[in-house]
Amino acid sequence: ARPVETLSPTSMLLLLALFPIAATHGNRNGETDMPLPFTRTLRENDTGNDVVIAQNLLRRSPYVPKDVNFTSGVFDKESVLATTKFQSGNGLADDGVVGVDTAQLLLDLHTKDNYSHISSLPDGYSYLITIDVFSDRDKEVNATLFGKDDQSVLQPVHTFRVRLHGKSYAPNQFSRNGDTPTGLAEIDLNTPEDDVKDFGPYPINRFVRGLDGNLGFLVPHIRNGLLVHTGEWAGWTPDKPMPNSDGCVHGHPTDIDKIAQILQEQLHVKARNNTFGQLPYPYKPQGLISIQEVNGGV
Repeated sequence: ARPVETLSPTSMLLLLALFPIAATHGNRNGETDMPLPFTRTLRENDTGNDVVIAQNLLRRSPYVPKDVNFTSGVFDKESVLATTKFQSGNGLADDGVVGVDTAQLLLDLHTKDNYSHISSLPDGYSYLITIDVFSDRDKEVNATLFGKDDQSVLQPVHTFRVRLHGKSYAPNQFSRNGDTPTGLAEIDLNTPEDDVKDFGPYPINRFVRGLDGNLGFLVPHIRNGLLVHTGEWAGWTPDKPMPNSDGCVHGHPTDIDKIAQILQEQLHVKARNNTFGQLPYPYKPQGLISIQEVNGGV
């Protein structure tokens, strides 16, 4: 093996002066304050999930043409043009680059997707879970499980308490382990997770594919593994707030157990063998989940 080389303190100071060390969370330009989920400046021809997020936020700007035709996940010429439109409309330097100021303003102005609940259950689905959340995710809210009658009219069958607060270090719905995203997604009943402590001993509902709102472009390729579940949380009792999750929907153990029973016994939903996040998902999803942000409680 090669011997380890050491430098004298004087030599080390000289090297640091000549070649400053980049900040741990900096990007290729040495920037350290890009707002999550962005960790780098986005320029033409960049690719990645952060580009997908930026493109979807840009679409919501009134200054960006509604017929903009992005190549999803590629910061193409259309993305550059949309960025300049957004920047000029909001008083920023229109350089077509998503840097700190542009990224922060995109998040400030367009994180909310303005999604509203669906009013009926489309053919091919057996159940729907609806949740109204506040921007302050520290507030627990009610969720409702619906089935449908012979005329396909939604029928509420169970209301339960949930928490949709992500980890405190993840500032938004687009960040890994952040708050549960709003929007509409397919879900499916899966057999229990292996980790009873974190996920409970009951069947779980897995977010499979986003259809609308923020969920529409986040699940499953940017945020995978979102579940409706419970846990055997140390020190927790039903009179206390549930712990924050990694972006999942947390419910009380008795409710998650009851939901699984209702789905299987009343609504004839099958508990699929747990896929543990496998992609592509191998089954046809049997349900939908609809999460909308409402005024108040901020």
